[in-house]
Amino acid sequence: MAVLTLIVLRASTDRPPHQAVPSPTPSEAINAIPGGRTATAWPTAPGACGAETLLPIVSSAPPAGHTGIQVLLGGDRLRLVDFDSGRVTTLPDAVVRPGEYAAVLAGDPVTAYATTGSCSETAPYAMLRISVDHRVSVIRPLRPTEWALTDGNRVWIASFASDIDNPYGTIAPVVGGQRVRLPLGFYASAIVGDTIVGLMQPDPGISPTWLALVDARTGRLQAKLDQYVAPLAAGAGQVFWTTGCHDDASPCRLHRRLIAGGETLGFPLPRPACCGVVSPDGTRVAFLIQRATTDQRLAGQPLPPLDIAILQLDTGRLSIVPGIELPTKSQPGLTFTGRDGWLVIALNAGSRTRLLAWRPGLRQPYETNALPGPVHDPPTLVVTSH
Repeated sequence: MAVLTLIVLRASTDRPPHQAVPSPTPSEAINAIPGGRTATAWPTAPGACGAETLLPIVSSAPPAGHTGIQVLLGGDRLRLVDFDSGRVTTLPDAVVRPGEYAAVLAGDPVTAYATTGSCSETAPYAMLRISVDHRVSVIRPLRPTEWALTDGNRVWIASFASDIDNPYGTIAPVVGGQRVRLPLGFYASAIVGDTIVGLMQPDPGISPTWLALVDARTGRLQAKLDQYVAPLAAGAGQVFWTTGCHDDASPCRLHRRLIAGGETLGFPLPRPACCGVVSPDGTRVAFLIQRATTDQRLAGQPLPPLDIAILQLDTGRLSIVPGIELPTKSQPGLTFTGRDGWLVIALNAGSRTRLLAWRPGLRQPYETNALPGPVHDPPTLVVTSH
């Protein structure tokens, strides 16, 4: 039986009673700035966990052709969305109660897994299973030191060292199997096949210094890739990281290496980047990249707003998704479809989630109906065929 596996957590927001129709980007307020001039303020709205959310600024159009995109979307409820028609099916998820959030991480078409943060430090976590008839049930609770990792086909439960009496992290398949002890000071961030990607901090008195690979079956260290780096993405048998992006003395570069080994390739980047995803065929990576200048509307923010970029790995060509400007420190949900080259984007718009799709050649992204209900950042989604 095909299953979808998720994690659910408690928060403090009631779910809205019905689905909303699309609405345009909010109007921008006018504020006075020094010198007697005026500037528009960045739009905001109430969001999850009682926070004020800086909204994305978007120029989009309804789907003008058939995309075939269907997604499972997380939030204050679990929903299947047909992108072309805007039709939404809310799953009968009685275990995801009002005031809780479920977050989908990855997987298509048979399985999907999830993880997220919590509004309340005392909120319990739970692993959920969604069957092919869309029924939701609880698999097991998760301890505060545990989280889920997935390569799209299997799910693992990783943990980190909790105290001096438990100095080692662990990892184990959620379906059952041996719990493996990880190297001292290793913090898992992703898994590709049977290889864990993470940061190695041998000395607890200093920051993590090595990007490392560890065998999930044995706990043995496979490779130390680079020092003083920022992990960016992992998937399709590859791992990506950046160096020099916050150092004026060296250029910003994106690095790519096969998990199995071989030459490390480098790509120049014009500005700092983070938070990427790899296409299923391994030919593209999408990520966030800083804009060239700050924005007056982001008063008090020292960093510029963000663009969404796609790097074509065989040519090194960098494309910016047009029509989307994200506030500083924003993190959208990003995923590639398995065919046709679509990048699907979920944006946190406070009391709703905006769902868009883009591929090279479009002057602006397509956008389907916005989905009501707050979401715990970042919005999460998977492309699915059922």
